[in-house]
Amino acid sequence: GADVTLSHDGVEVSDFEVAPGCGVECLVCKPYWGEWRVRVGSREWTKDIQVNDEESLVSDTVGDREIRHIRRKGQVGIYVSICAEQDHLNAGKNRCPRRIVGVLGIVDPIVPEAPSTVLALQRIGVQVWMCTGDAEETALSVARQVGIDEDNVCASVKPEGKADLVSRLQKRDRNTNPGARRRHVGRVAVVGDGINDAVALARADVGVAIGAGTEVAVEAADMVLVRSCLHDVVVALHLSRVVFRRIRLNFFWAMAYNLFALPFAAGALYPFIDWRLPPEFAGLMMAFSSVSVVTSSLLLRAYKKPTILSDGSFEKGNGWFSGLTENCRESCSKTTHFGTRTPKYSNVASDDEESVPHCDVELV
Repeated sequence: GADVTLSHDGVEVSDFEVAPGCGVECLVCKPYWGEWRVRVGSREWTKDIQVNDEESLVSDTVGDREIRHIRRKGQVGIYVSICAEQDHLNAGKNRCPRRIVGVLGIVDPIVPEAPSTVLALQRIGVQVWMCTGDAEETALSVARQVGIDEDNVCASVKPEGKADLVSRLQKRDRNTNPGARRRHVGRVAVVGDGINDAVALARADVGVAIGAGTEVAVEAADMVLVRSCLHDVVVALHLSRVVFRRIRLNFFWAMAYNLFALPFAAGALYPFIDWRLPPEFAGLMMAFSSVSVVTSSLLLRAYKKPTILSDGSFEKGNGWFSGLTENCRESCSKTTHFGTRTPKYSNVASDDEESVPHCDVELV
């Protein structure tokens, strides 16, 4: 491939490190250049400013105007800073004098199926949240394009903050409905593909990783989508509900069948009608109970996934999903209760649980 590091010109890049939720750092060396520590990432990290250092946060505005302009266009704005290696070694644990030398605008295009996926999830009663490490301007711009409520957007969140949001949603739902049936207790699913999503994926009730994501995210998730298609998130939810409904159908059918057939097999009716079921027929009826359940389960092989249209609706092919959608709507209208909503930019690690609404399922 292309020599992006200009190694043929004598440039050496080493000591590459990743700071989750902050950025990347490396050592760049070249004769007559010297040795420089280069950081690419968030504002505080590239400027080596502590979050509680309010004076430096306010006074150091280099690159901020350009970054705001980039973020207003819906792009991810990041800073690039350098520091002499000798100054870095001398500083030790103290703040190293860094200089902003540039800003970058990264275009992370929205996949075409994202808006229809959000609409489809909302149609089946799933409340969709966006929790991202990007700045508020970028997050809100993306949320408006895909149809996520701006009040359900948490921006500038670090990896541990994403996990805290998942915990707060779970705790809020379970405290709201302490005596509710299990199916009505809130569950949180997280869809992610990056290193920063790994902690949240592991803490969620269901972690869904995109197949093309990082290995860390794939290992932390409960479910991996082989294709990098967001519609498969809806299909996975639909399939899981269809399977669970079939399990319940088999359970009730087997119980009702055995309760009805057991008196005949045991001869309970003999004193009244002077008739007993022959043993061979009793064995046949017992076998039929198992065969019927297995046959019912095998009918799932005829499952056809729903086709999600651009407006978030579903193509009615086999009639299963339309009935499921109506059931979900009725269920959510009866069991969903909303409290005070989370502000556009929120500190998800706070203890204010009242800011998180209750819903049967949240997808972050």
